[in-house]
Amino acid sequence: MRLSDTRPVLLLDLGGVLADLGDPVAAMGLDLTLPEFWATWTSSPIVRALETGQMNEKEFLQAIPAVLGCSGEETFGPRFHAWQLTLFPGVGDLVQEAAQRYRVALLSNTNEIHWRQVTTASRVFELFERVFLSYETGHYKPEHAAFRDVTAFFDCAPGDVLFVDDSEPNIAAARKFGIDAHRVVGVAELRELLGEANSA
Repeated sequence: MRLSDTRPVLLLDLGGVLADLGDPVAAMGLDLTLPEFWATWTSSPIVRALETGQMNEKEFLQAIPAVLGCSGEETFGPRFHAWQLTLFPGVGDLVQEAAQRYRVALLSNTNEIHWRQVTTASRVFELFERVFLSYETGHYKPEHAAFRDVTAFFDCAPGDVLFVDDSEPNIAAARKFGIDAHRVVGVAELRELLGEANSA
């Protein structure tokens, strides 16, 4: 970061904003509805342990089948890896354009498995000034510590950050922290938001 850089920070979420989360139920062949899956996934201590770096991939793949109703299966790994995150078309162009006005960063609750997927498929994240990944930092949205990592790195006030996420709880927490936060799903909505911000 340039010490004289006073551009605001554009803080982007990964899944749902820059990447399509796909259909994990279909990909893994689970006997769950999609809402049931997400309720289970977001509340599971095992998922949280993986996504805050407290559990490795092998331990996770041994523990998660029972949580997802697949107890008794010995080789769940290939099924889990079939759940792929795919970047939405146009992400690279949007980030390049945004970097003319913003210091662009990523803040994601994610795990090494999914991060490896998206970074193997694309080099777009080389355009980001900083990526804050929960499995590396140990800090998990909507906890304020996740947002403090960002303001500390950029040495800025919360009000200097424009945060975009697809989760209402994360948006609410960011706003409580003092960040200008907006719920967005997909690149088209993100581009519209940035267009409005640029014309304000």
